[in-house]
Amino acid sequence: MNKSNDITREEMWAKQCLSATDIDYAVWERDKSILHQLSKICHNCTFVVDVYKCNYTYASSNFVDLLGYDSHKIETLEKQGDYLESRIHPDDRAQLAALQVTLSQFIYSLPLEQRNDYSNIYSFRILNAKQQYIRVTSRHQVLKQDHNGKAWLVIGNMDISPDQKHSETVDCTVLNLKNGEFFSPSSLIMPSSLNLTNREIEILRLIQKGLLKRLQTSYVSVFTLSIFTGRTCYAN
Repeated sequence: MNKSNDITREEMWAKQCLSATDIDYAVWERDKSILHQLSKICHNCTFVVDVYKCNYTYASSNFVDLLGYDSHKIETLEKQGDYLESRIHPDDRAQLAALQVTLSQFIYSLPLEQRNDYSNIYSFRILNAKQQYIRVTSRHQVLKQDHNGKAWLVIGNMDISPDQKHSETVDCTVLNLKNGEFFSPSSLIMPSSLNLTNREIEILRLIQKGLLKRLQTSYVSVFTLSIFTGRTCYAN
């Protein structure tokens, strides 16, 4: 992205305007215990992003067993920055970042009461415990809102994809949780209406053309753009 568009996480959270008085962490502690039990049954890799604290706040132990993550870092995830992204293929990280910019523009165009109604489903490459790249599917959606209806906790569920196709492209489908309709982000890539910067438009076009190597110099943290998505999509 253009350097002028860089923004720190702290600046983004300031614009998000979440307040501790509108958040109930007792509810999250209860739900975290439930997630922990479910992960033992389902064997998927579950993670949660805390929008208020600006960090990953939870990841299930299946990240260690299935994908080879460090157990100590998973247990202390809140202190580990973007560690959960470290095993994603570098080309795919760049694509994920650009896709989230596009989707944030779409969500922000909706009425406030509809902005939590969508789930983004991605398919991309990640290192497994054998140090081999495999494809996974990762479904992201709002888990908890604050008292004003703003996104507070975002949950992701990652599974090994049954389709281990050889592809250098990140697949993404958006699901409307209210009516069950699906659509592809590619239908949203219309620069004249999305108000993207020239650099963002260039990145999206490179993704469509499969020119992945040129994207490596455009890497932006997927989590940072998740924060950007929350700030633009859920702030009043």
